[in-house]
Amino acid sequence: MKIAVVGTGRVGLPLALSFAQAGVDVVGVDIDPEIRKAVNEERQMPFLEPGYEEVVAAGKVPILESLDEVQDADYYIVTVGTPMLPHIETDLSAVTRVITEIAGFIRKGQCLIMRSTTAPRTTTYVRKLLESHSGLRVGREILLACCPERILEGKAKEELFALPQIVGTEDTASAEAAERLFRKLGVEVLACNYITAELVKLFNNVTRYSYFAIINALAMISIEYGAEPYEILRLTNHHYPRPVHGKPGFTAGTCLRKDFGMISENYWNADILVQSWRINESLPKFLVDAAKERWGDLTDRRVAVLGYTFKRDADDVRDTLSLKLLRYIHRECPGDLIVQDHFIEEGLVGKLQGLRFTRDLEEAIADAEVLFIATNHTLYSERKDVVLARVREGDARIVDIWDSLGTGFVFIDRDRCG
Repeated sequence: MKIAVVGTGRVGLPLALSFAQAGVDVVGVDIDPEIRKAVNEERQMPFLEPGYEEVVAAGKVPILESLDEVQDADYYIVTVGTPMLPHIETDLSAVTRVITEIAGFIRKGQCLIMRSTTAPRTTTYVRKLLESHSGLRVGREILLACCPERILEGKAKEELFALPQIVGTEDTASAEAAERLFRKLGVEVLACNYITAELVKLFNNVTRYSYFAIINALAMISIEYGAEPYEILRLTNHHYPRPVHGKPGFTAGTCLRKDFGMISENYWNADILVQSWRINESLPKFLVDAAKERWGDLTDRRVAVLGYTFKRDADDVRDTLSLKLLRYIHRECPGDLIVQDHFIEEGLVGKLQGLRFTRDLEEAIADAEVLFIATNHTLYSERKDVVLARVREGDARIVDIWDSLGTGFVFIDRDRCG
C-alpha cells in the first residue's frame, strides 16, 4: 500500500507521519518550499506538533514538489486549504486544481480521499470533476471517499490513533478501500454517505463556535451592565447541577472562524450561525472600546498585547483575532505598540506601522501603560505575579478576557489586583 498526502500542512503532515509510524509507505506533496526544506533537508517539523520528531528525523516521509513525481500511489489523500472568500463563499480553487491534476493520470483501482474540510456537496462536485476529466467512473474503475479530519491541533498523534474515522462513500468498493486504509491506524471506522461525512465535521466545529459565541455575548452583555462575567459564572455554577461550561475569549483559527460559512453559504436562513460569527468577531473592538471608556483614550499611551497565535500554547497564527485587536488599537494612535509571543518569530506577525515585536515577556510589559492579554498562553498564568506587578507598582491597566491572571476581573487596575 502506498499513500500520497497532497498538502502537508497542519492536517496533512501529521496524518502522513502517523501512517508512516503504522508501517505504511507514504510520500507527501506540497508546493511550499519551506515545508519541503524543513522535512527533507533539516529533518524537523515545520510547526509545533508534539510526538513526530523521531519519524521526521528518520526521513520516512519525503515531501515532493509535484504530483507528477507520484502517479503510482494506491491512495491520494487531499488535505489542501479551503479558506473562506469574502461574502461567505467557500474557496475551492486549491481543491479544483489538485483534483483536476489527479484526474489527468488517475487509473483503475486508485482511490482519492477528500480530507479537507468542505461545504456540503463538495465531494459530489469532486466526483463530477474526476469523472469528467478522467473518463472513469467512481465505484467502477476508480474510488472516492470523504474522510474528514477532526483532530485538535497539538494533539494530532494522540487523536489520529484514537478517534473514530468517519468514512463517507456512495459505493461499496470505495467504502471497502477507505476502511482498509484507516484500519492501519487501528481506529473504529464509521460509514455514511458523502454529505453526512461533510456535515459531521461541520457540526463538530460549528456547535463549538456557536457555543463560544453565546459565552462571549453574555460576557459582553454583563460588562455593559457593569457586572463581572467571571463573578457571574462563578455564582451560576456554584453547586449547580446544570453549569455553564466554558469562558469568554477570542474564538478564531482556520477551522472555527470559517466553517460556519460552509453551511451558511447555501442555506439562506442559517442566521444563528452568521450571528455567532458576528459576535465572536466583535470581541476585539468591544474590548478596545470598553478599555477607552474606563481608562480614557489610548492615544499616545504605551500599549502591549500579550499573545498573537490563535490558540493557547501553539505556534499557529492563521486567522488569529489578535491581529484584529492590534488593528483596532493601532487606530487609536498609541504612542507605542508592542506585541509579545514566545511561540513565534517576528515574520509571522501582521504588518502595522510602528508595531514592535518581542518574544520576551518582561520586555513587552516593562513600560506598558495598558496591556491586553489576547491569547491565554500558559506562561501568563505562570508569570502572573510579574504581569500584575506592573499594575501594583507602575499603575498599568490590564484587559484579561481569559482571566489568565486569575483575578476574576476582565478589566484590572490597582484596586483589582487581588
